[in-house]
Amino acid sequence: MRFVTYFMIISIGTFMLWAPQLAAQEEIYRWVDDDGVVHFGDRPPEQAEVETISIPQNVSQPSTGSDPYSQYEADETKPKTVQQMRDERAEVRQEKEAEAKAMAKSCEKAREVVSQLEPSPRVMVTHEDGTVTRMNDNDRLETLGKAKTFITENCNK
Repeated sequence: MRFVTYFMIISIGTFMLWAPQLAAQEEIYRWVDDDGVVHFGDRPPEQAEVETISIPQNVSQPSTGSDPYSQYEADETKPKTVQQMRDERAEVRQEKEAEAKAMAKSCEKAREVVSQLEPSPRVMVTHEDGTVTRMNDNDRLETLGKAKTFITENCNK
């Protein structure tokens, strides 16, 4: 009776050691059916063209001291494509807001020039050296026209 028990234990142990190797085949077959669907299997079909994919048997496993989830943590530190797209859109939005603020400031200056030059034909100008002179009518009308053109092209949108 003991002989049968030992024989059964050794047989089961041997089978458990060989079972993973028997289940893991070295080749997988890939084929495309008539509808264009790709299939994979351990046995090739009879009426389709088959591509054989070899699988290496000696796949190294991480050592017991390393964390098996460390590869996922490393992937999380890299920015994802979606996040990169969000960041790029945020940068574009900030640039547009900065441009809009600069344009608003330029429009405000142009309106200020119009408000100063339009009602009065006598405009006094202070130069960089501190001297004050009167602007002649041609210069005043030219500056006023440029300011109005700038306002109509850029500020009334």
